[in-house]
This record gives sequence, structure tokens and C-alpha cells, in this order.
Amino acid sequence: MASERAIESDSALEWVGTLADEIGPRRPTSEAERAAAELVRERLAEAGIEARLEGFRAYATFAAPIGVGLALALAPALLPPKRRALRSLFAISSAAALAGEGSLVHTPLSDLLSRRPSQNVVAEIGPQGEAKRTLCLMCHLDTSRSGLLFHPRTVRFLNPFLRFLGAANAAQAAEPLVGGSRRGRQALGVARALLAVGAGLLVERELRGEDVPGANDNASGVAVAAQLALEIAADPLEHTRVVFLATGCEESGLLGSQAFLRSRNTTRWLFVNFDNVGGDATLRFVTREGVGTRWDADPLLVALAGRIGAQRPELGLEPSDAPIGLTYDASPVLARGGRAITFVAGDGGVIPNYHWPTDTTDNVDPAALARALEVGREMIARIDRGEAG
Repeated sequence: MASERAIESDSALEWVGTLADEIGPRRPTSEAERAAAELVRERLAEAGIEARLEGFRAYATFAAPIGVGLALALAPALLPPKRRALRSLFAISSAAALAGEGSLVHTPLSDLLSRRPSQNVVAEIGPQGEAKRTLCLMCHLDTSRSGLLFHPRTVRFLNPFLRFLGAANAAQAAEPLVGGSRRGRQALGVARALLAVGAGLLVERELRGEDVPGANDNASGVAVAAQLALEIAADPLEHTRVVFLATGCEESGLLGSQAFLRSRNTTRWLFVNFDNVGGDATLRFVTREGVGTRWDADPLLVALAGRIGAQRPELGLEPSDAPIGLTYDASPVLARGGRAITFVAGDGGVIPNYHWPTDTTDNVDPAALARALEVGREMIARIDRGEAG
């Protein structure tokens, strides 16, 4: 058994190398992202798993909707005070647009900007007996871009910085109420100065950043989810239907996850998401997700992960004690009131090599992959026994 598990861990590491080294950076909506999707589909098919690509419309960078929102917020500063109606229109439009994006449910700005093709890989594995539940194993195929936003020395402050930006955007929406006074305009100017810093960082990322290999983020998650799917196909579960979902365009706004959820009724499904699980850090289950708005992970799945951590101390599984990274593919599930949990390796709120050129295969820890695989196996077995409801 130990030798079999070692082979399976080696197979997971081989997945990482193929995606990060052979295909390389997989920018959202790019040909490389499509090549990764085709590769995963073909490898699942070789194992007898009928997988398909489900297309959707998307955009290549999260700077697109955020940039539009920030431009609307900054526009009033370019207009004279006497143009209060137009200043107010821009200010309110910005707040409404970014609030909609943050909801992860109704996102009209993203819908408007989505013009390029992307795809999810979807496969289904039936149980041996009656299907009493559906479990979706989630991961994402695409990779991000570096930039000062993600510099290793300051990335731990990214989450609070984005929350400050959200607060500043909400504050500048008070233009109709306070824009008529000098002091009010000064206060609005402070909020917009902070937003201008955010806009500058977005521009810097687009102009000076580079597309990263994405070995940990998220070839590691694909490796774990795909390996678990292969194991289940070889020995199906008793009463759990499994859906494998590898999304596109997670890094540009969780667009693949949202497209998947809009295409079917997943109200009663369970979602287990693997993202950044190959770093040399503590493997954690995220108890709350989100940046501005936050959503609690499913309490029964959290309790189940907690029991695994307590009963299998050698796995080093811990709950998240602080926000780790940003949003995940599970976040839109939680935003819709669904049941989901995300596993990620990180310490002190930081994911190793997060959105940085050092996110290479050499910096993926085989032991971390092995732990994530074993945690996934434990979660799946216990879910199949009905321990998560």
C-alpha cells in the first residue's frame, strides 16, 4: 500500500511538471489555457473517464472589471464641482459595478466584458450503488500574472489593502451627499487618491508583470483533483456521484466556476476545492472566503476536515487562522448559499510563491502534494459514508 501511494504521489508531481513546464503559463482565455484543458480531458479519457469541455465567454485579466470600476470612481475628480449630477453618476456607477462584481452572483459588468472563449473540463463518475449525493472536486487550470501587488515582501498585506480599496470606493459614492461642499470634496479626494494608487498598481501589473508558470497555483490543485478522480474511477464510491471540475479563468474573476454554477442546479451538491496545495507550508482548510464580502465555508465540511486533522495528526491539517490569498472557485458556491470548502497550503496568511515567477515545479513540495492527496482521500471516503450530511 505504501508503495502504491508513493507511485500515486509521483503521478501527481508529473501532472504538475507537464502543466507548469511543458505547457507553461496558462493565462486566462489563452491558447495555453485551452491546451491544458485538452490535456486534462485526454488523460481522463485514457483512463476511461468520459470528460468534456464546456465553453463560456470570459476575459483575460481581473484588471478589466476592476479597472472600469476604478476609472468611474476617479472620473469625478476630472470634472468641475458644478457638474455635480455627472460627478454623482460616475461615483454611484463605480460603487454599484464593483459591488456587483464582489457579490459573485449577479455580475453585469463581467457579463458585458466577457468576449473571449474559455472552457471548463467536466467529468462525471457514477457510484456502485444508488447515488445519494453529488460531490464536486474542484481545481483551476489557468495561471496569474506577477506585479507589485504580489511582491513577496508585501503580499501579506494584499487582502487588507483590497478591503481598504473597497471601503474607499464605497466612500466616494457619497458624492451626491457631500460633493457640494469644499470639505466634502476634500474627503472624497482622499478616497480617490487611494483608489488612484490601486489603479496604478493594476497598470503596473499589466505592463511590467509576467505570466507565471503556476506550478503551485494551480497545477498542484489539478494534480490532486485529477489523481483523486482517477482513483475513484478505478474503484467507484458506494453512494456518491463524483463530478470533476477543472475551471478556466479563475484568475480573471472566478469566471469558469460562475459559468458552471449558472449552467446547472447544484443546490444540494458538496464542493471540495484544491488550490495552491503544493507549497512548503501547512495544509489548511479555509473556514471563511472572500475579500470585501466574506462567506463561511460549509460547517459540516469544516467539522469533517477538523476531525481528519485531529485523527490524522501526521497530515498536519489545520484550519485557516487568517485570510489566505483572495477568493477561490468555491467562493461563488458559498455566495449562492451552497456547500463548499477549500484546501490551501499557507502560513501567516501567505501562500508560497503566490503569483510570482518563482512559482515553478522546483518549488513544489512532493510531501505537500502527498498530504493533500491523503486529505482528499479521507474527505471523499467520509463523505461517501454520509459523515457530511
